Amino acid sequence: MDRKTFIQLSAMGTGALFFSSFFGNLFAKTPPIGELPVTEHSIENVIIGTGYGGAVSALRLCEAGHKVTMLEMGLNWGKSGIPFSAMRNPNESAAWLRTRTIAPFMNIFSVPKFTGTLDRWDFPELKIWMGRGVGGGSLVNGGMAVTPKRNYFQEVLPQLDSELFYSKYFPLVKKELGVNVIDEDFLNKCSFYKFNRVGEEEAHKAGFKTIRVPNVYDFKYMEREYRNEVPRSALAGEVIYGNNHGKVTLDKNYLKKAEDTGKLNILDLHKVEHITHNADDSYTLEVTVINTDGIPLAKKKITAKKLILAAGTMGTLDLLLRSAAENRLKTDENLGKNWGNNGNFMTGRNFVKAFTGGTGVQHSTIPVGGVDNWEDANHPFFTEIAPLPMGMNVATTLYLMINRVKKPGHVTFDKVTGRLDMHWDKTNTAEMLKNAQYFVRKMNKVNGGTRSHMIFHNGFGADVCYHPLGGAVIGKATDSYGKLNGHNNLYVIDGSLIPGTIGVNPFLTITAIAEYCIENIIKKDFT
Repeated sequence: MDRKTFIQLSAMGTGALFFSSFFGNLFAKTPPIGELPVTEHSIENVIIGTGYGGAVSALRLCEAGHKVTMLEMGLNWGKSGIPFSAMRNPNESAAWLRTRTIAPFMNIFSVPKFTGTLDRWDFPELKIWMGRGVGGGSLVNGGMAVTPKRNYFQEVLPQLDSELFYSKYFPLVKKELGVNVIDEDFLNKCSFYKFNRVGEEEAHKAGFKTIRVPNVYDFKYMEREYRNEVPRSALAGEVIYGNNHGKVTLDKNYLKKAEDTGKLNILDLHKVEHITHNADDSYTLEVTVINTDGIPLAKKKITAKKLILAAGTMGTLDLLLRSAAENRLKTDENLGKNWGNNGNFMTGRNFVKAFTGGTGVQHSTIPVGGVDNWEDANHPFFTEIAPLPMGMNVATTLYLMINRVKKPGHVTFDKVTGRLDMHWDKTNTAEMLKNAQYFVRKMNKVNGGTRSHMIFHNGFGADVCYHPLGGAVIGKATDSYGKLNGHNNLYVIDGSLIPGTIGVNPFLTITAIAEYCIENIIKKDFT
């Protein structure tokens, strides 16, 4: 079965194409005629972005008695009344202002053009996926809440006190985020996790060590959905377009607690275009208010006394580098440096137990297992045993590998094209490719199977990036707590503080660093 046949059969298994985008375009709204109305606002504390860094900052500032306004370019899904869609029947939540899905594979579906949860920025050697909406990346990730290995944390972030993080901040964020672990008895009997049992069994047979991976999905809820006692979410194919039930996203913990203080105001569908540094050390933001079709409705000029950038690694870098190039925002030579993809590299294997039941028809979308080969001096990596929820038994195992980033990239802004330039090519992923080749060859030699040509070109997805990190590294582009160099009231609190790699899924580390930064910022600058 070649790649073309695989996709055709998958399409048959997942149903007919959706034509809702056609009908949506028939009734598309026309852009406003003439100049958009502009209003001016003065706000004490502004946070751009509602992902992990922004949510932590908002809660701690509100608890300390400060009023906070958050600007989010995506939709407030919890208040919209619009349900999230599953991977095999995508709808409005599937893609950010596209008419076709943009998942890592199986993009055979048409969707209505809408401000959906999943966005992708394409560069010559890289595709970067990002979350859109109140809750940021927590809406679209697999929820894997993995604590980095302490020795690697110390290696990557020597300027931080690892003892403090492992005794205080990591335990704190695990509690706040609702991190839990699946029950082993349930895992062993749940038909939706056959793919994981097969993945672990074959890894052990090949001599690899596996680990159980914690998650923010409520596994007690999953047990109930398996018994059909509650609506299904992970077991209904929901994940990268949002989970309607079960998954505890930021809008259900950090942001909810912040809103409960009465001091938080979240403005969704507000896209920040530029930042200007004023003489009194305040910042003026040029903001476009859009509707769910992406059409501009109004302009705002918001002046903030204190500004926190938590727009995610790529969003923050775009704002800072764009504003530096076009508005002369002061930055230093470290901005844009030490960028990495967290060693993301995808691969897969076909004909996995093809004649003895394969990997199962039904897959839970929440991963619970991983292969830990990090201590191998020659081939250090961690890889998630990922689901492939296609509604049919394709006898394929999917892996998201996380490697060291031995050669970091960097990011610049091109004034001619008006967009970021990503300085990243095959030389940056060469060592990752070697690890993937080693892993797949060893697995296939012992267990049989072939590398997954049907999903990735030549069986390897070197251009896949879910975890962009770095570019505004703590202690280099910022001070020890995220204050941008050369500024008194401008802070960065998101994944761009981490220099390109952390060795595991990064959101737990991002959240812990955010707790550390905002605690110290409040003490130093909000007295």
